[in-house]
This record gives sequence, structure tokens and C-alpha cells, in this order.
Amino acid sequence: MPQYPLWDKIPQNRSESFKADIKEGKVPELPYFIVDQNQAKENIKAKIDNIKKERFQTSIITANYGNGKTNILKYLSLYYREHDEIQVLYYRADADNFDIIINLLRIIEDNYTNYIVESIQKLINEKFTYASLANNYNDNFGSIEQYTEKLFSSNDPAEIKNLFYLGTGRLNSKRYFDKQDLRPLRDYERREILVLFLNILSQTGKYIIFCIDEVEKIREKSKIRFSHFLTSLRELIDLSNKIKGHYLILAMTDSTDSNIIQITNEALYTRIYKHIIPINPITEKNDKITLINYLKEVFDSTKDTDTILKSLSKETDVTSNRLLIQRISDILFGKAEKKNLETALKDEALFELFTNTKKDLDINVEAFKNIHRKFFDPLEYYLESFNIKIEEFTSQLRYYYNYETDTLCYFIFNNDLSIIDSEVQKIINCTEYLNFDKTINFKNISIFVPTSMELNYSYLDKYPFFKNFKLIIIDIDDFEDLFTLLELYRQHFEHQIKLKPIIENYTNSSL
Repeated sequence: MPQYPLWDKIPQNRSESFKADIKEGKVPELPYFIVDQNQAKENIKAKIDNIKKERFQTSIITANYGNGKTNILKYLSLYYREHDEIQVLYYRADADNFDIIINLLRIIEDNYTNYIVESIQKLINEKFTYASLANNYNDNFGSIEQYTEKLFSSNDPAEIKNLFYLGTGRLNSKRYFDKQDLRPLRDYERREILVLFLNILSQTGKYIIFCIDEVEKIREKSKIRFSHFLTSLRELIDLSNKIKGHYLILAMTDSTDSNIIQITNEALYTRIYKHIIPINPITEKNDKITLINYLKEVFDSTKDTDTILKSLSKETDVTSNRLLIQRISDILFGKAEKKNLETALKDEALFELFTNTKKDLDINVEAFKNIHRKFFDPLEYYLESFNIKIEEFTSQLRYYYNYETDTLCYFIFNNDLSIIDSEVQKIINCTEYLNFDKTINFKNISIFVPTSMELNYSYLDKYPFFKNFKLIIIDIDDFEDLFTLLELYRQHFEHQIKLKPIIENYTNSSL
């Protein structure tokens, strides 16, 4: 259990992966400190302080990309990592599992199956009045009375587990219910089942902070799914006074439309608007000084804080907290300012040409459709123009080997972090193929990924394979933009001298 107040700096063991993530403004797996965001921290702390009270609580964190919503969730996860009563469960939103009720049931099943089985046994032995866990079967809870009584009718752990699985939906066919002499549960009755399971947890001293990140991915998949998600959230909030304790924090990027919840579901908005917590860019001088001093501590730097602050004041492209951390880190390590793409193009009078080319590629030749197959053609031209020796450019496998730098360059175009396991195996397969004849013995691996994937070095620490290589993660803000730059380079020989440094700037000179 933590011995220091919530939101204080957590004592840390700074690994090289942690430093690499911080240096690039990424969210490490273990964020030890949250700078600024005092209102958000106060609101969240107040709800956690009341987590054992009579009501289930909900917050929605909104932020533009790169301002630190995930940092807050990961900090909470770290802070309560060894807590006896409160557990933080961090998940990314699943666009294919867009009912929040069903989602929470699956999370409970993933983490608490054995605990709930043991808790039911304990409550049976204590002759606890279990009807109170289901609102004494009042209102719609009468529909789960038969199920609840069956759940508490046997002290056999195997029997209880099967009944628990009937509640979560893991066992859902009619024959399983017939075996227990129960009628099948309807989908809408899972709402009351969730209340029952959450109350079992709180009754036995376990309180959960559910952290569901990247909710915007549901809307990106389908507006209809997002609408259903919000409707299920409204139904959960309407049951909040029937649940003792617990806390749900949803986090979403609001760069597309800050009023998207109100536009999509006015009924939910009227219930939740007071509990929407915005995360804003760090703008105050004192907060910037705090961040600078923290980064100096991380990197053991003695550089003058005022000098760094003056350098920051001259820059206009720092539009998010992530970029702010990157830029402070660059100054600490003496790196030149990295221009954003629009500024770099305008400085060379190429922005209009770039915009028109991108539009033409999209509309007339559908270049961005299946971009993972088409991307490598202009990339190969770009590399060959410098006479860079590469090993078998394979668009299907999405990699090439650069003899000049002894680097395997691997590309991932999907921004879903859940695919990383399979992608790592493909990288391993590529290395085995390259090493087949023992003529290539490389030491470096560069992985090009969408910035929105938020892949970090700390996350890749769990794969022992990478410990044999120098690993570099190159975040690409938009592969369509990079594709357009490469096509411009191929189509306009007269601009190649100007485009080369722009492409290098955009890719951190990693191609």
C-alpha cells in the first residue's frame, strides 16, 4: 500500500526503456509523476476518496492527442499496484465489444473469477442476506431473483463457477441453463447481473477503478457502435445508486469534436456533463519549470532551467504536452528543433504542391487504399536514389534490410496496439530469414509505427528477443503524408534537394 499521497511523485527505478519513452514524450508503462492538471487530479482524487460509499461513480477524461490522458490512467495503475482493497484495471476500448456492461462483465471475469467464487462461499457460510446484493429484487432486479438464489444455493466451487459464467455470458447456450434448471438470461438482464457481481466484490472488501482508454476508437469503427456504447453507459449510470462503490474512468481523444457525447446522446450528456474532465496543454510558466526540473532529474542533467525555458518561449510548434516533453528533452540533449510538416513545407514553398498531390493520390488513384502494399514502391525509389544497398524489398512482409546501417526496417500501418504480439513474431521471422545464410549479422531494428498506436519501449521490454538488438521506434504521424512526400520526391526531380531534408525531418533520419 502506498506510503505517500496520491499524485505525489512515485519513487522510481529509471530503466533505459523508461528514459527512452520519456525522451520522446511517450507514455511509459510506469509513469511516476503527473505535471499540472490540478483540476483533473482533484476531481479524480475526490471520487477515489469516496470509492467505498454507496454509489458507483463515473468520469470521462477528454483531451486532444498527446496531452496526457493515458498518463493519468497509467499513474493510477502504478500507484495502486500493491493496494489491498483498491485495484486499477486498465484496458483499451474494444471496438468490437462496444457495450460497456458486457465489457465490464468480461473484465470482472478476467480478473476476479476465483475471488468471486471464494466470496460467494464465504457469504454462504456467514448466512449473509444475499438478496441485498440484488436490490432485494425490487424494480427490474426481480428478473434475476431465480439466478441469484441459484448462485448462492451451493457451496461447491465448480458449481458456483459455472453459474458465474452463466452470468458473465461465457456460458450462454440454452443447454447450460437447462442443466441448472434456469431460464436463459436476456441480454438486457446483464445490467442487473453486473450490479450483483460488483456488490459481491465491494461486500467482501474489493473496490475496482475501471480505466477504459481510447474510447474514440469505437466511434472511428462505427458511429452506430459509438451510439450503442453511450446508450449502455447511460443505462449503467442509471443503475449507479444500486451499486455500492467502484469507479469507472473513460478516456477519449476529443480532437474531432469536443461536443460529440452531447451530439450523439443528449440523455447521457445531461447525466455526465459535470463529470467530464478535460486535460489541457501545459501553459503556465511554473508548470513548465516543474516539468523541466523533473526531466533534468530523469536524465541527470545540470543544464540551466531558465535557459531551457527561454528556448521554449521562442517556439510555436509545441502544441501538445507530448511535444513539450519532446522539445525539452531535445534541448537537454542539444538536438535541433524539429519542424512540423506543414511548417517545413511552407518554408520551402511546397505546401500547396503537397496538398494537391495528396488529394490527387487519394481521389484519382486511390493510393491510400491498402497503403501497406503500395507504400514500398515510392520508398524503394527514394532509397535507390542515394544508392543505398538494401536486401530484398518485400512489401508483403513490410520490411527491408539496410546494409549501410546494418538495420532491419519494419513497418506497421495498423494503429491497434493489440496486434503487436503477432507483429513481433513476424519481425522474428524476418530476422531468421535474413540470418539463414549467415551473411547478414545485423544489430539494429527500426520499427516504423503510427504515432497514434502509442507503442513505447517499456511495452516492448516484455519481449526478450529485442534485448539482442538496438531497438528504435519511429513514430509516423501519418503514413499518408509520408507516402505523399515520397511520391513528390519521385514525381518532381526539380524539388528533390528540398524534399530530402523534409523527409529526413519527418522520419527522424531513420529510413
